This record gives sequence, C-alpha cells and structure tokens, in this order.
Amino acid sequence: MQRDVKIETLIAMSMGVFAALAVTAFLVPFENDNTRIFFVALSAVLVSINVFGFIMVWHASPTIIDEIFLMTPDGRLLKHYTRRLKPDQDDDILAGMLTAVQNFIKESFEEAGGRLKEIRFENYDIFVSHSKSVVIAAIISTKKPEKLRTQMRLVTDDIEKQYGHKLLNWSGDKADLVGVDTLMKKLLAGKYR
Repeated sequence: MQRDVKIETLIAMSMGVFAALAVTAFLVPFENDNTRIFFVALSAVLVSINVFGFIMVWHASPTIIDEIFLMTPDGRLLKHYTRRLKPDQDDDILAGMLTAVQNFIKESFEEAGGRLKEIRFENYDIFVSHSKSVVIAAIISTKKPEKLRTQMRLVTDDIEKQYGHKLLNWSGDKADLVGVDTLMKKLLAGKYR
C-alpha cells in the first residue's frame, strides 16, 4: 500500500510541475524571445528530471512480501515466514484454508485442469507456486508482482531439487529442512536471484 501512495503522489507532483511550467512558458508575457526560450528550456529540463525521478522510484520500489507459507501439496505447514509478528494468528489454519480453497477449485473445475496460482482480495494478493512436493504461498500488499512470480518459481524449483526427495516421505522433523530458511529469507527480502 505504501508504494501506491508514493506513485500517486509522484504522479500528482509531476502533473503540477508540468502545469506550472506550461503556464509560465506559454501564457505569461515575456519581454523578449530569449527570456521565453530560457523558460521553455528550463521547463524541459525540470520535466525531464521529474520523469527520470518517476522511473527511478518505480524501479526501486520492490514488491513487499508480508507472509510466506511453505507447505506440502496435501496442506501440511512446513514453515511460516513473516515480516511482522502476529502472535494471535494460527498459521496452520491459514495454510489449511489455502489448501481447502485450492482443492475446492480443483474439484469444481476438474475438466479445466490446472492449479490455483493467485487469490486477490481488497488490499492483499496471494500468489501460489507449486512443485511435486512443495507449495509456496506468498501474501503481498503491494501491486508490483512481476518479479515475485519469477522469484517464487525459482525458489520452488530449487527447494524441489534440494529437498524434494525428503519431502515426499517427510517425517515432520524440521531438521530435514535446515537450508530452506536461507532460501526463504532471500525470497521474503525480494532478493532471490
């Protein structure tokens, strides 16, 4: 949500700067043509700087992941990662809900095939990535998910390669998943490869 406010504010400021410079350059009477040329050139430079700033803010603002749930395809929660503490939230209930929604959609639209990849509601989106032995669900509150989809696919593939054989007959021992924390923390930070 914070990124949306930044972009909207920047757009409003850009429009204000452009309008003020246009009024100054074209509607205000100038003493001579050299003064008019100076203000038109100044206007062009300021608008260019503003557009460059807009592009820099757009590329610099990462997708913020609020929660990540690492689950087995049958809905068992392996690990939960969060940017903020939520002691009153039951992680297993949310993981079960995601699995139930996925199973409902799979059974309801059986002839269509495929898997649940995304759920949207109000200020949050949930992106889901699947492999043979692991499911990753990421809850985000920003609206720049392009890189996140790629990063989730990469981390899902890496977890499948490194831990897939252990997860197929997982005993429930979290020690089997020792290196997963490093991978998931990179994903949570938006810096996975």
